[in-house]
Amino acid sequence: MLSVDRINAIKQILQKNNSVTVADLADKFLVSSETIRRDLQKICDEDPMTIKVHGGAYKILPDADPPYAFRAGSRIEEKKRIAMRAFEEIDDGDYLMLDGSTTTLYLSKLIAAASLHVTVISNSTSIINELITNENINLIGIGGRYTDATHSFVGAISLQQLSELFAVKCFVSCSGIDIDNGITHNSEEEAAIRRMMLKNSRNRYLLLDGNKFGRCKAHKIIDLNTIDKIFTEMDVDARWDKLFKANSIELVRCE
Repeated sequence: MLSVDRINAIKQILQKNNSVTVADLADKFLVSSETIRRDLQKICDEDPMTIKVHGGAYKILPDADPPYAFRAGSRIEEKKRIAMRAFEEIDDGDYLMLDGSTTTLYLSKLIAAASLHVTVISNSTSIINELITNENINLIGIGGRYTDATHSFVGAISLQQLSELFAVKCFVSCSGIDIDNGITHNSEEEAAIRRMMLKNSRNRYLLLDGNKFGRCKAHKIIDLNTIDKIFTEMDVDARWDKLFKANSIELVRCE
């Protein structure tokens, strides 16, 4: 197959599925991973709505994040660094809230492997499955309507249960953070869950890999001035640094 034909075929797959992985495409077209990476780079150069990440690429949609499995398998090293640094904030005896983001999922893996005695409140089935075998963890699962998009429970029942629970520390992520509009999310229901978690927690931590900066999504979670610390692997420019200082937010660079 000619390069141009392969690239056109990849574009069609992206149009249909919104995301692709290097491994799947290499198998499908019987070429090397490096060839696929070059193809994806060409596609991303032509289309600003297609984003290349470690292990694949995805299309930016106005009202949806990439599929959960794709997000869980992308930017792994960045998420691990963020999770490792955020884990240092957790003390024995803490009550924690963890949202259904894939960055927080990596934090839950560290909690599951530790000997800390903590209480964890989460609406995420993936996080619950990580923590359920650790006898030191008092695990509180939030029910409601299950959504496969985030492997979590959302909706009125979830919010009602969360409204009656409180935590010392809350760890959440988001779909985008914007200088003018604050912390936003693609999903109205996920935004509501994160808003309630942050509202009912004493210390509020935001876990952000670098591709979230400068993006404004449809649904606002909360204003920036409610956040205590932001954990990211990215070097932010002077505009962000000034904004965080103005809102008394500690920026933690996770190297």
